[in-house]
Order: sequence, then structure tokens, then C-alpha cells
Amino acid sequence: MDPFAIIARELKQRDRERWLACLYAAAPARPALVALLALDSELAHVVASSTDPMLGEIKLAWWRDRLIELDTGPAPAQPLLQALQARVLPRLSGADLATLEDRWLCLLGAEDLPSAHVEGGAALFVLAARLLGGDLAEAAMLGRAWMLGRWGEGQGVPGRTSILLRPLRVLAELAARDAAHHAAGRPLEPRGNAARQWLMLKVVAFGR
Repeated sequence: MDPFAIIARELKQRDRERWLACLYAAAPARPALVALLALDSELAHVVASSTDPMLGEIKLAWWRDRLIELDTGPAPAQPLLQALQARVLPRLSGADLATLEDRWLCLLGAEDLPSAHVEGGAALFVLAARLLGGDLAEAAMLGRAWMLGRWGEGQGVPGRTSILLRPLRVLAELAARDAAHHAAGRPLEPRGNAARQWLMLKVVAFGR
């Protein structure tokens, strides 16, 4: 099976809403965005499945090294690495992708949400903006909102997001919705339900 088909299917299974958000990206950039978010999802899985922080560090270091090696040689027989090399490089380098290790490394053994993880979310959205062709500062703002579930210091949602970055705005708005449910003591909604898909469509159509 095509490596991209494998990683797209896995992203859909692990995080349906990230996969749905990718479908709203411009067609030329869509496969690269899927591959980038699939990488972030894989690194998240490494952390979530590591009961020993040291073992988690070793696994993340393996990914970091393999990503850097994409810049100098062919990818090994690993579907995600092959898809990244085929779909993301050269718009991003393997070294660029390897910086995502820091976003997840700081969570190993952490009890609270580290600021480095929040900034890592901003860095991920900046990488995504480089694939989508959007404004990098706007993408960083969206990434922080995505991680925190809010906009700025309790401020209202800013104006419309540019068309190219609306797939990222979708994720930030869903995170804000989750945060609002949590604050109200309501249970989180099933991922990808009708109400959440309607929100996604509205954000893509109007940018807010």
C-alpha cells in the first residue's frame, strides 16, 4: 500500500478531526498537511504510550534522528518517514520536522502543561503555514490558542482568519469549544459529531 494512504488512514483513526481539518486545505498542500499532522500525532502517541520517561526519550530521539536523516538520504521502509520525504520535503526540511521533538519531550514526566508544549503547538502551526502558504505570525497565534483553548489572555476571538489558514483555525475553535465545555462542567463531545462538523464548516466558510 502507498505510504501516504497508510498514514492518512492512521491519522483518521487516531484523530478524526485533524484529518477532517486537512480536507479543508487547498488541494496542492493537503497531502503535506496530512503528513505533518500525522507526524505530530505519532510523537504524541510515543509520549502517551511511554510508562517510563527514559524510554520515551529514547523513542523520541529515534524519530528526531530519522527525521534529520531525511535531508541526506532516502527514507527507510517506514510509511510515515516515506510519506514525509515524498510529500513534505523540500518545502520543509527534515531538520525542521525534527524540532517537533521538543514539543513532546517536555511532557515526559510533567504534571502541568509546560509552556514549551504550548510554544511547540505554535511552532507546529508555523510549519503548517509554510506548507499552506499562510502568514506565519497568524499561524503562531492560532497554534497557541489551539493549545490553550482560548485566545490571548481571556480576550475575545480575533477577526477573520485568512483563507489559507482556516484549516488551522478549525482546530483552534474546536479546542476553545472543548475548553468551554470543561469550564461549564459538561462532558466533552464525541469527536467529529454533527455539531462539531457544523462548526468546522462555519469556520472554513467565514473564517471565524
